[in-house]
Amino acid sequence: MKIVTPPLFVEDGDSFQNDILDRESFGEALLNLVVRSNDALVISLDGKWGEGKTTFVKMWQGLLSESDIPNIYIDAFSIDYVDDAFISVVSSILSYAEDSVVNEHRDKVVELKEKSKQIGCKLLSWTTRIAVKVATLGIVKNSDIDELIEIKNDLSKTASDFVGDFVEERILEHSKDIELIVSFREILSEIPSKLQKDCKKPLVVIVDELDRCKPTFAVEMLEKIKHLFSVKNVVFVLVMNKMQLEESIKSVYGVNVDAHTYLQKFINIEAKLPIKIESGRICNIRKYAKRLIDLHEIETWGDSSNIVDNIDIIGNHFKLSLRQLEKVFTIISIFYATRSKQHLRIVPYVTFLSVIKVVDPQMFDDILYQRVSYGYICEKLRLPNIQDVSENDRPLHWFLQWLRYGLLSDIEFEGLSTDDNVRNLGSSISAYHVGRKQLVPMLALQLSMFAVV
Repeated sequence: MKIVTPPLFVEDGDSFQNDILDRESFGEALLNLVVRSNDALVISLDGKWGEGKTTFVKMWQGLLSESDIPNIYIDAFSIDYVDDAFISVVSSILSYAEDSVVNEHRDKVVELKEKSKQIGCKLLSWTTRIAVKVATLGIVKNSDIDELIEIKNDLSKTASDFVGDFVEERILEHSKDIELIVSFREILSEIPSKLQKDCKKPLVVIVDELDRCKPTFAVEMLEKIKHLFSVKNVVFVLVMNKMQLEESIKSVYGVNVDAHTYLQKFINIEAKLPIKIESGRICNIRKYAKRLIDLHEIETWGDSSNIVDNIDIIGNHFKLSLRQLEKVFTIISIFYATRSKQHLRIVPYVTFLSVIKVVDPQMFDDILYQRVSYGYICEKLRLPNIQDVSENDRPLHWFLQWLRYGLLSDIEFEGLSTDDNVRNLGSSISAYHVGRKQLVPMLALQLSMFAVV
């Protein structure tokens, strides 16, 4: 048995061989979009935390390689300690180009490297922390020239000649900066055609984990990609939690900034990681639950199908992410690893409490210490009323019946009609000699002994 969910390793060229979430068709559509466009594209791929974005783009990278489309993967979070996002991106492109450009075009790599060094030096010098407005990409734009002249005049009155001379130098060098950037972008646009003989396919650069970066680095990465790297024949796919990235933008530019509109300045096309829904239920939850049962190699003594049925119900109710599901199954794995076949196991309680422990730890503690009623739990967690659920929906009906059996007060339980099936549930566990009101707290205690971090 494996307690922690084993990571899914996507080997080079694996593509969608382990695609249990049916995302290959979306990957093919995204590939076609990239290949058939002649534009300088920056595409965002949006998905909530824990929805499998990184796994998808790793598989998609394999699909790109199978189609002979040059591609680079950059984990932005792993490099956000670097001071300059330009260096992070250009170093990845240069490294790939040095390994891949055909011999007769090696001079283009040398030229790109030299232009990169020059721009890198410009950026580092211009971002010196003085009371001067730094342009978006660290180099003066045309619209900033008049402002810089005014700043220079003000500085001449209040600061040293050194600072005034610095600003004047920037103004004089403005045209040279523009020429340098234009030259860099032209060479970069040529690189994809030099990677293979008669190559007409774009270079795809995947930038992952943007939303996990420091806000300043994430915003700088967006700005540098758009202003310096977004050229024809090079496509950027930015993998992100859009909502979180908008919060990063507000962190940098203030809470009153229109982060949504600001973000759209840097992105041409927005894509969203697909979640398949049938009959109002998220299909990914059931499919991934089955996968996790296998990955954890849990000895459930015949409980596996019931675990999946209940996780499907509860997971859909709480709209669990794939990462949350992994935490839930780690809790379930610990529970089964510490039990034996002879111990009492009531799957609706084990799965319900495992999910609550992940999504609402305070509610889990309240249930453990019997501080809440059945009615309060249903209201707070917005659980469906048993009267509104058809008996044809057997898994949901069975799950809710067990919740009622274990959580109703003695007065509520005695007040049930004589033909209410919930009265008969106790007969299936009578051999364990555990009182009805002790079932849920007892299993909650078992699940509370170990924490998932």
